Amino acid sequence: MSIKKRIKPGKIEPSVDGTAIVVHFTTEITHLTEDGETEFVEKHPEFREVPVSNHVRGLRPEEIPALAQEVIERCRYIPASKAKQVEQVLSILCTSRDGGATISAPTGHDSDRYRQQRGAIASRERGERGSERRRRQGQGLGNTGVPSAGQSDVSERWIAPSSTNGSSVSPSRRPVDLLPWATADSIDDYTEALYEDDMEAKATGAEKLLRLSCEADLLVEISKHSTLLGVLSRELRENAKRSHQLAVAITGIFLCLAHFSQFHASLTRHQCGEVTMKVVEYESRRRSMLSKELKLQQGQLVARGSAVSAEERRKFEKEEHRYRGIFERQDRLLLLCLLTLRHLSEDPGVERGFVKQKLLNLLVHMLGRASEDLLCIVLAMLHKLSIIQNNNEHLVQSTDALSKLAELCGHSNTEVALMALRTCYNLSFDHRGRSTFCTQTALPAKLQAACQQGFSKKVLFKTLYQLTTDRRSRNSLASRAPGLITLALQNAVKSRDSQVDVDTAALLLNLAADEACCAVLVKSDGFAKAAVRAIQGADPLMLKVLRLTASHASCRKRFLSVMRGAGRDVSFEWLPELVHLAAGSCDRPEILVEAIGTMAALECNNNEVAWADLCAAGLLELLHRLLMVGFSEDDVLLECVILVGTLALDADCVPLLAPSKIPRLLADLFHEKQDDAEMVVQMLFVVRCLLLQEETCKVMLRETDVIEQTLDLLRSQLGEVLDAEMQSVQAAADHVLDLVLAEPFGETTDYADDIKAFRFEAHNFEWCRSLDRGDSHQDHRDHHHFDPSKTFGVERRGWADVGSLSYWGAGGFDRTSGAGFGGGGFDGYKSTRHR
Repeated sequence: MSIKKRIKPGKIEPSVDGTAIVVHFTTEITHLTEDGETEFVEKHPEFREVPVSNHVRGLRPEEIPALAQEVIERCRYIPASKAKQVEQVLSILCTSRDGGATISAPTGHDSDRYRQQRGAIASRERGERGSERRRRQGQGLGNTGVPSAGQSDVSERWIAPSSTNGSSVSPSRRPVDLLPWATADSIDDYTEALYEDDMEAKATGAEKLLRLSCEADLLVEISKHSTLLGVLSRELRENAKRSHQLAVAITGIFLCLAHFSQFHASLTRHQCGEVTMKVVEYESRRRSMLSKELKLQQGQLVARGSAVSAEERRKFEKEEHRYRGIFERQDRLLLLCLLTLRHLSEDPGVERGFVKQKLLNLLVHMLGRASEDLLCIVLAMLHKLSIIQNNNEHLVQSTDALSKLAELCGHSNTEVALMALRTCYNLSFDHRGRSTFCTQTALPAKLQAACQQGFSKKVLFKTLYQLTTDRRSRNSLASRAPGLITLALQNAVKSRDSQVDVDTAALLLNLAADEACCAVLVKSDGFAKAAVRAIQGADPLMLKVLRLTASHASCRKRFLSVMRGAGRDVSFEWLPELVHLAAGSCDRPEILVEAIGTMAALECNNNEVAWADLCAAGLLELLHRLLMVGFSEDDVLLECVILVGTLALDADCVPLLAPSKIPRLLADLFHEKQDDAEMVVQMLFVVRCLLLQEETCKVMLRETDVIEQTLDLLRSQLGEVLDAEMQSVQAAADHVLDLVLAEPFGETTDYADDIKAFRFEAHNFEWCRSLDRGDSHQDHRDHHHFDPSKTFGVERRGWADVGSLSYWGAGGFDRTSGAGFGGGGFDGYKSTRHR
C-alpha cells in the first residue's frame, strides 16, 4: 500500500502573545491500493508557529513586505498567494509591540487552542532538556522521516492539532525530538565523536547525526562529507555487536539516505548495504540462539513438574520477560535494516548481491516473528524478490517457507495477510508452488476463512485462479476446501455489473474444467441463478462455464435437472432461450461458439433433451445459416458440425434433417476444409451418423459426393508418412467406407467398386506406382518371374478403370482361378481397419 500526502493551506493569524505568526493548514493523506486506486483519505488539521518577535521590533511599514517575503520563503506551509495576509499579520504584530500592548487571549474554542499551543511549546523545551535521559530509559525511535525545525531565525514549531469537538487534547511530540539536539555546523564534531573509545560517546554522536539526517535539506551535505559515511559503515561493522544503541542510530542514518535514490551510489560505494546485511545475519543467528536457550529453560521446568519452587518460577518469568525485551529491540533494529535494504535493492545489481548473501533464507526465518511492522516489511521484500524466477524457484523448494506464508494469509492484521497473499500469488505461477500450496499447506482453508471475513476478493480470486490451473491442485481444492468453489459461484451471482468480472469468471472456468469441482458447482444453490444470468446477459465467459459443465458425463444428469427447472431458482426454458441467443448473435462469434458448443456437448437422447422441439424453434435454420461456406469462423463451424452429429442420432430429428439443406452444406464444407484435420474427422463422424439413418442415408449417397471426396482425400495421402492427425482422418474415413460397402438399407451405389479398387491400390502402392510410371515389363519378369498383365487381366491403364476386381480371403485376389499372392498378400478390405 502506498500513500500520497497533500498540504492544504488555511488561515494565517497572529499568536495570542504577539510574538509569532500562526499558520493553519490541513494535511491530507490518501492511501492507495496496489492498483493505484484510492482506498481512504485521512485529514489532519494542524498549525505551525513562526516566531518573529525579534524582527518586528522597530520594523518600519515599508520593511513589512520584505519581511513577509522572507517568512514565505522560509515556511513551506505558506503559499506565495497569501503574501497580503502575512503583511497584515505583521502589521498587527508591529502595532501591538509599538503600542506596548498584547493581543488579548481568545475565549472558547480559541482559548483551548491557545492552551494547547503554549503547552506544546513548553513540553518541547522540556523534552529537549530530558531527551538524553529518556533515551537511556529505552524509548525507541519511530518514524525518522519527519523533518525537524530549522536553525534559521524564522523557524517552525510543531503544534499538535486541536480535537474536532473543541476540547483540549494533550500535545503530541515528534519522535525526532527524542534525539539529542544537534546543529548542522557541528557535523565534523559529531563525526569525531565516532572515533572515541567510549561507546556512550559514539552512540551520542551517531544519534546527533541521525537527528540532522531527519532534515532533508542536510542530506546532501551528509552524503558528500569526505569521511562520514565511511566511518559510519566501519563502526556498524565493528561495533554493532557491542552497542545496540549505536547500531540503531547508524542504520537510522542509512535509512534516511536510502529514502532518496540519488544517495544510493554513495551508500553503495561505502558498503553501507553490505554491513547492514551483516547486522541482519548476526541478529538472526542471535535470535535463534536465544530462542533455543529460552526453550531449553522452559523444557527443564516442565520436566521437573511439581518439584519446581515458586521462586524458580518467578525467576524464569523474569528471565522470559528479559528475553522478550531483547526480542522487541531486535525487531526494531531489523525493521530499520530491512527498510534500508529494500530501498537500496531498487538497483537490480545490488538486489542480486543481497540474494547471494542468503537474504531469502534470512527473510524466511523472520516469518515467524510477532512484530507486525517487521512482518510487513519482510513480506514486502519477499513479494518483490519472488517476481524473479530464480528467487521463485528457491522459495518453492522450501515447504517450510510456503507453510509459513500460508499461515500468515490468515493473520489478524489485514495488511500482513494481504501482503502474504500477494506473495503466495507470485509463487503460485510455479507448478511446484501450486502443488505444495494445495496439498501440503493450510492455504485453501486460510483462503476460505479470509473470503468469509470480507477479505480482498480481487487478490484472493487471482491467487485461486493460479492454484486451479493444475488438475492435481483442482482435485485437492475440491476435497479440502469445497467452500471456496461455492464462494466463487456466489460472487458471480452477486455481481452488480452486467457481466461477471474477469477474475471470478476465469476461476469458474478452471473449476468447471475439472469433473470433481464441477460436481460441487452443480450442487451449489447459486448455479441455477448463475446459468440464467449467463444466458440472459449474454456473458461469453459464463456461457463457457455452462459449456464445460455440460461436457462432463457424470454431472450432466444433475446439470439438466437444474436447468430444466427442477431447481427452485430456475423458471424458464433455457434451451430455447439459448437457441434464440445464438440466433441473435450471428455477429458475435464468442457467443455463438459457447451457445452452440453447450448444446453440442449434451449428447443426450430424446428423453433428456427435446431436440425436435429445438429444431422447430429455429435450430435448423440457425445451423443452415452458420454452415454456409465462408459465413462463420472455424470454431463456430466445428461446434455446428458436432451438433449436427448429435441431431442425426435422434430419431425424431431425422425427418426434419433429411429435407433440409444441411446434408448438402456438409458436402460443400467437406470440400473447403480438407486441410483442417480436426474438422474433417468431425465431418466424417457426422457423415457416418447420417448413413445410419435411412432417410438421411439416401440423401447423402444420392444427392452429395461426400464419398467421392473422401476417396480423393485418401488417394492424396498414399505413399506419405502420416502424422497422428492424418491417421485419425484415415481411421474415420475407413469407418465411413465400411458402412458404404455394407449397403445400408439396401442402398446400392457405384461407390463399392471404387472403394475396393482404392483399397487394393493402397495395399499394393509400390507395384501400382511402378505401373503408372510405365516401367518395362522386363524389369518385373526379372524380379517376379511373372507377367502381371496376364495374371490379373489388367491392361496398361490406370487403376481407376478397374471396376470388376473382387476381394477374397487370405489367399489374395483372382478373377477366375484364385491364383494370387498366397498367404502373405492382401487380406481383404477388412484388414484395413486394423493396420
